Amino acid sequence: MQILIGDIGGTRVRLRLLDSTPDGWQLRHESIRRSREFESLEDALRCFLEELSRAERANVGEAWLAVAGPVSSGRVQFTNLPWESEEHYLETALQLPRVHLVNDLEALAHALPHIPDRQMLPIQEGHAGRGPRLLISVGTGLGVASLLAESKEIRVLPSEGGHIDFASQTPEQHALWEALSEQYGHVSYERLLSGPGLVKIYRFKCQLQSCRPFDGHALTEDPVPLICQRAENVEDKAAVATIRCFTEILGAFAGNAALFNLATGGVYLAGGLLARLHPYLDHHRFTQAFHRKGRLQPLMETIPITALATAEPGLEGISRLASRQHHAGTGRRAGGQEMPSENGVHAGAYYQRR
Repeated sequence: MQILIGDIGGTRVRLRLLDSTPDGWQLRHESIRRSREFESLEDALRCFLEELSRAERANVGEAWLAVAGPVSSGRVQFTNLPWESEEHYLETALQLPRVHLVNDLEALAHALPHIPDRQMLPIQEGHAGRGPRLLISVGTGLGVASLLAESKEIRVLPSEGGHIDFASQTPEQHALWEALSEQYGHVSYERLLSGPGLVKIYRFKCQLQSCRPFDGHALTEDPVPLICQRAENVEDKAAVATIRCFTEILGAFAGNAALFNLATGGVYLAGGLLARLHPYLDHHRFTQAFHRKGRLQPLMETIPITALATAEPGLEGISRLASRQHHAGTGRRAGGQEMPSENGVHAGAYYQRR
């Protein structure tokens, strides 16, 4: 049997076809396309399936898709795409035996226990406790999920915590909130802690310093690398101020989320934007904002904080989840087959967390 797995985000659609062999799951096909190239999730899946041979298409037994939006009763409304879809509709429209939609942060959380130490970049050492672990993903949007260890299983609690109200901490942050409130009404943390949010902060900083954003540079579809480059070269004071502001807001948000979840097991930062920004983030500013919780500062100083350097943890996570459910459904023992890692090499057999 073959299964289709995918990580469907606001920026990219990543799809893979995995083939079941006596030695484990083998990567057979892979596609990475920009999400805006498609009109819907159905359109993206149909395009991928049409690239398969007739025999491959006939052998697809199920699809497991990590989707960037809340999933309820098998239905998803994408947060940063004008898409909505439903499991049964996709099964009928694409003639697939079974489709599973899983919130992307929930899927990513299933990869967390299997990420090697070399891909963990410590921001604060701390002392991990027995409490929940918190996962924050910063990319096209802002995602939050918690992990609980229950017996031998991992229980993932997805959320839409990125959409809570932004709470300014300084007069300048309040001025930023006022500017965005006039434009959007509701100002969430995602409005700032995301790729589009970084650009909003930069434009605001340019207004304060009476300079033109991106002056003399042709803008591409993604201006984030240009902001990082200008901040690194210290040629643009607004870009430097933008990274500092972003860092402080992220630290404050992570601290709030850690308190909501009492995440003594640790805080993990992931996502495409964070991976690009990590070399430029001021860890001292981040931890200062994370700690600034009044009488609970001593607690905040004990919580480990780690950035994930892995490229595509979402695909790894949905692969792990699909593998576990597949073995449970067929009566096979968990760990009996392997899922490919991001470079196409086996990541090792999947074992439930001990």
